[in-house]
Amino acid sequence: MLIIRKIHKWASIIVGIQFLLWLVSGIFFNTMDHTKAMGHSYKNHAHQHVEFNQSLFADPVVVLNSNRASISLTHTQLLGKPYYLLTHTKALYKNFKNDYTLVDAYTGESTIIDAQHATEIAKQSYSGPGDLVSVKTLQYPMDDFPKQQNAVWQINFSDDINTSVYIEVGSGRVVGHSDDDKRFADIFFMLHFMDYGSEGSFNNVQIILFAFVTLWLAFTGLIWTIDLGFRGQYKIKALAGTQKIKLFDKHQKSMGNITLSTHSNLLDGLIEHDIALPSSCGGGGTCGRCKVMITPPAKITSADHQHFSDGELQQGYRLACQHFSNDVQNMTLIDVTDAQKHTLTLTANQFISPTIKELRFQVKDVNKLNYKAGAFMRFFIPASTGISIPLNLPEQHKPHWQHIEHLEYEHLACTRNYSLSESSLSSDELVFTIKIQAAPHNDVLPGVGSNYLCNLHPGDSVDAIGPFEEFFAKRNSTKTMVLLGAGSGMAPLKSLISEQIALTNANQQQTRDMHFFYGARQEHDLLYADEFYRLAKSNEHFHYYPTLSKPNEDWLGSTGYVQQILQLNLSTMGDVTNIEFYLCGPQALMTETIDLLKANGVEDNQIAFDLFS
Repeated sequence: MLIIRKIHKWASIIVGIQFLLWLVSGIFFNTMDHTKAMGHSYKNHAHQHVEFNQSLFADPVVVLNSNRASISLTHTQLLGKPYYLLTHTKALYKNFKNDYTLVDAYTGESTIIDAQHATEIAKQSYSGPGDLVSVKTLQYPMDDFPKQQNAVWQINFSDDINTSVYIEVGSGRVVGHSDDDKRFADIFFMLHFMDYGSEGSFNNVQIILFAFVTLWLAFTGLIWTIDLGFRGQYKIKALAGTQKIKLFDKHQKSMGNITLSTHSNLLDGLIEHDIALPSSCGGGGTCGRCKVMITPPAKITSADHQHFSDGELQQGYRLACQHFSNDVQNMTLIDVTDAQKHTLTLTANQFISPTIKELRFQVKDVNKLNYKAGAFMRFFIPASTGISIPLNLPEQHKPHWQHIEHLEYEHLACTRNYSLSESSLSSDELVFTIKIQAAPHNDVLPGVGSNYLCNLHPGDSVDAIGPFEEFFAKRNSTKTMVLLGAGSGMAPLKSLISEQIALTNANQQQTRDMHFFYGARQEHDLLYADEFYRLAKSNEHFHYYPTLSKPNEDWLGSTGYVQQILQLNLSTMGDVTNIEFYLCGPQALMTETIDLLKANGVEDNQIAFDLFS
């Protein structure tokens, strides 16, 4: 299936690019000036047809007998004079390979279309202001008329659009006019008909190959869809059944039998039995942490291929989030966390910036959860109806949402991870700082999890599992802490800071120097700024570096990107070997900061990061 998915994705890129080209060229065709696109800007359409006394013409029989074998003889006129056009070889179309002889109708003498003759014909067909520039003969193929297979005279004029008139050598026929407007339009015809070989036809090799690529796209998509169906990815809850499986711990000790629904994947199904596997991607198959061993081995998914070696796959190693209970008879749990599923009740819900809210929850039936600062919880978002603009939006924040279109949408159940922004040492509530992910337009849904949670009302409940402790400060360390983040990356960093303050106040550890670098776009995006200013003023060991990338004129603090401010201050913090770095933010920020630190001699074991994106 991995090869099928790769073929499907590459085929979709090729088809998608060509569909975009069709769209662009189609728009051009509907808006273009057709006269200009045909090269007729300076074409003289007023040709005078002269009637001749055919009794004065040479005998057609004599003309036929005195020339090469011909299949037809027709009358034509050039520059007001009559001619016989003898056709020796006739193709299906005039532009295809034909063989002609032109004969003066009065004298019966053969006539050759030379440069002078062709120029006069071109001037008669031309109505523009330009002077004659050059005359030359062209053979097939030619750029302006790629389908013309017979030799032509090209007569060029010096007008504003570089007009060229093409006269067929054998017959004196005006093949056509071309100019800059037509040449520009020809680019779009080439893109639309995939005529990348400049054949002047849509019946070309490229479009035939494209048809096969499109067929492969449909065929691989069908195979992929069928495979997902067989693997249980398309489940109708009303038709879901149950499956009993034997469970073993990592030491192969039996944990008994459990019954799981065939509607939920193994990761979510185990939660119903209070068994939590580690997962930081929420079941997307990207983190590779929810490892189990399934026997007999289940079908291998592309995510399994990505995270396990061939040997591990043969042993039955799989990702629990990618499989369902009907894949399983026996399952061994490789790693189990102590996290449990809880019902959280919202106690407070407030905006702390135009796009970020602070949510406070109490845990039902539990007085308090203890956890290391920096932990996160996985929320179970139920199927529901959502809206694209937050409820109860304060008046001062409305301008920041006025460009968002109002949208009501249905979404399926899913899971999302959010970091706690308070330490369990400093708060009895579970506090989360969540950015409301907006949709750029109606073709894209807003962030389902953030919009659902941030539109809850006090008293509403939601299920979550955790806390999961993967990003935390080293205990019993006296090294300087440097914390750097941006946006809603504030959450785990604020939790770390509050934990350090609480531990110091409780005399559970020595005071540590902390340098907090936080980046935002504008001043109203600085989360908890007043709180950190007060802390920096009252605590000589805490240093706060708020940084704005797009500040207002009255901003007096640091400007630019927060990692740049870290670089400017790094040398003032002492020996880098005595510093621990804690980072949380978008991938680009994390990558650039880690590269900066390594360039300054910081070792990997000194850097901890929570890549929330």
